[in-house]
Amino acid sequence: MSDARPLRPIPPQAGRTTRWLDVAVKVAAGLALVSICLEYGFDAPPFPVGMLLGFQFAAVALFIVQVIHRLMVSPKRLGTVRRHALDVGLIFAGLLVVLLVFEFSDYPVLRAAAICIVAMQVLLLGRLGVAGFRFHLELSQSRLRPTTVLVLSFVVLILVGGLLLSLPKAMAPEHRHDEGRYEAERILNCFFTSASAVCVTGLVVYDTGADFSFFGQAVILVLIQLGGLGIMIFGSLFGMLIGRQLSLRQSLVLQDAMSYRTIGHVRQMVWFIVALTFTSELIGAVLLYGTWGAEAASVWDRLFRSVFHSVSAFCNAGFALQGDNLVRYAGAWQVYVAIMPLIVIGGLGFPVTHDLYAWLRGRLKGWMATLVKPKAGPIAARSNPRIRYRFSLHSKLVLWSTVILIVLPALAMLVFESAPKWRTRGQIETAAFRAQAEGRVSTMSDLPFSGRVAAALFQSVTTRTAGFNTVHTDVHSLSPASRFLMCLLMFIGGSPASTAGGVKTVGIALLVLGVYSTLRGRQRVECFGRTIPDLLMRRAAALFTVMAAAVALTTLVLCYTESAALPRILFEAVSAFGTVGLSTGLTDELTVIGRVVIILAMFVGRLGPLTVLITLAGQQKPARYAYPEEQPVIG
Repeated sequence: MSDARPLRPIPPQAGRTTRWLDVAVKVAAGLALVSICLEYGFDAPPFPVGMLLGFQFAAVALFIVQVIHRLMVSPKRLGTVRRHALDVGLIFAGLLVVLLVFEFSDYPVLRAAAICIVAMQVLLLGRLGVAGFRFHLELSQSRLRPTTVLVLSFVVLILVGGLLLSLPKAMAPEHRHDEGRYEAERILNCFFTSASAVCVTGLVVYDTGADFSFFGQAVILVLIQLGGLGIMIFGSLFGMLIGRQLSLRQSLVLQDAMSYRTIGHVRQMVWFIVALTFTSELIGAVLLYGTWGAEAASVWDRLFRSVFHSVSAFCNAGFALQGDNLVRYAGAWQVYVAIMPLIVIGGLGFPVTHDLYAWLRGRLKGWMATLVKPKAGPIAARSNPRIRYRFSLHSKLVLWSTVILIVLPALAMLVFESAPKWRTRGQIETAAFRAQAEGRVSTMSDLPFSGRVAAALFQSVTTRTAGFNTVHTDVHSLSPASRFLMCLLMFIGGSPASTAGGVKTVGIALLVLGVYSTLRGRQRVECFGRTIPDLLMRRAAALFTVMAAAVALTTLVLCYTESAALPRILFEAVSAFGTVGLSTGLTDELTVIGRVVIILAMFVGRLGPLTVLITLAGQQKPARYAYPEEQPVIG
């Protein structure tokens, strides 16, 4: 005999009440979110503050009623509490704050009420964030294809970020009261900034540190973090935190977002990505804390600058709070000890960093094993964990190509900038005038040899992925050879499954191997004792072709809409598609059409041109027939 009690049936009217409550809570939450934006986004809210607070109190009250109703009608109340643990926790946190403020503090009643209102708004925003992640989990379980979910996620994130940055209080005081054409231009620039942050590009129209308020800078920081890791990873992390298992469709979406091939290990990879990201950013922020000079007005300002630049470096965004990026800190050791490693780690790709972590862990275990019990004979050698681990072919291609693409361009740029004969007299005078005005050396050619070595190495690292710069990159400060080399590096970009853009290092490596095999008369492409499938070679060639065509089309359109020289336009187009963010100073000179074109270029570059084209093309229908073969002449 079973002692389990039968489940209580749910009355039909309770189901209808639940549905109506869900609708009411969603409507109230939307109105509450709008009211918070109106309250804090404007110097003088367009509606009375009391009415805005009323919407927020109504949303909180309906939320509490909804949770209580679920507990009362649920046949398994303990299971309901577990499924909605975050909701219950938010309610108890709010009640605890009210109790502590009113019962155990000496604040006046009005101040205590203000603290409770702020706490309520924070908890309300937290609840809205939870609802957003839950909606994203439901979206990933729908019948939409993984590529469609990825594209929609980035579009929504860009729109939300643009709306938040368009609020007057997100801007510095001198930009808050623009009217007419200037107001429309400001809104376009805010959406441009949002797209640049979400796509981790770094091209800016406004000076991030001077033209945005602290609120605007915080919004940009969140957009960089969400865009760098991908909202899919954060949504899946949230689902795992509340105890939900990833469905097959969610795993497929994540697999496509991370370019990870082993679907059974997607959950472990999500945990690894989150741990690696926040650990690296924390270490970077600690190292950068002592960098800032007079720009940091307080301890909190110094802390925020450290976190902002650490997140921007790891996500390969290139955003900086200084108008000249990192030029003024070209001699600071933190730039090379903190910024450069963060850029490299973020640009390697998460599968490669996971391989490196597993290899390092095996080496440490083997070293510890030899200390505890010395190995003896071949049997002990075979059991040594540091000998058993092997890198995947993908990791080998990424690591070798990364080393080559750091060392060789650095040497080439050092050679190009060690012979300043390319500069005309006017360019020399312009650079000298700016250097005198800034009180520092502003060109790589004018630096001492050790400074040129450091600058060349840093630019070689940052050009493919991040977009930071320790020297000016305009036409007066770099040679044409260096700028063309930077275009090539930006076109290549970082590695797959990373925060970088471009055609990716593995794609270029496969094309080079394919050319080498063709010249040697080989029928198959081989590397590190492995054969590369023909389908993968065709995909790499397609990605390269589509990327080159997109850059060429964008350059052609910008040549028609902008009044600038071709080298500057090409540099801007490649920087946008490669999600790098370096510029010759053309970004803030772009017309309205030019800025819209660059927004589209950054979006396509972040998601990958093939992903966007597959999404637009609809459902794929493989052909069930084959025509007879015939060989045309190709050369």
